[in-house]
Amino acid sequence: MGELTVEVVNIAAGGSLDLEIDIEQISQDSDLPVSNYDPECNATFLRFEEDGELLILYTSGKYILRGGDDFDNMYRVNDQFLSYLTELGIEFNNSTLEIKNVVAVGDLEREINLEALMIGLGLEQTEYEPEQFPGLIYRPMENHCVLLIFSSGKVVVTGGKTKEEDQTAFEDLKQEVDEFL
Repeated sequence: MGELTVEVVNIAAGGSLDLEIDIEQISQDSDLPVSNYDPECNATFLRFEEDGELLILYTSGKYILRGGDDFDNMYRVNDQFLSYLTELGIEFNNSTLEIKNVVAVGDLEREINLEALMIGLGLEQTEYEPEQFPGLIYRPMENHCVLLIFSSGKVVVTGGKTKEEDQTAFEDLKQEVDEFL
């Protein structure tokens, strides 16, 4: 068995233009493949490509960028978004994109007895209610990540801000699993 690694499947980031935005007008002026104004959410949803990353822009000028799995591409889409706003005549000071959450998946390559793992990891750090959710929820004290562990050995890691942080949480879990099971 080789080194087990995680694969990034979703990146969520946020930014702020530091000014109020007429998001309904932006949606009306947009020529993007996806541009929807939702008054209930007080947001406009934008995509530069039909199945591409989603930008959610709020009246406050804050925005969320999500759905990507490549950091460089997320920054490229952010730059494209800022250029697009400039083309629409919106003037703003610099906006920086801050990564908020990286979701990654990994595979322990073995079946997992979730009841035994819950006891091994500690009841205070785990939740397992199979009638509510089929996976064990593990919140290790060593980092900010939350790991969803399934009996198939598949693991979803969330809460990290980098792939490396998710990878470390996954590797720590692997050591724990090897120790207890």
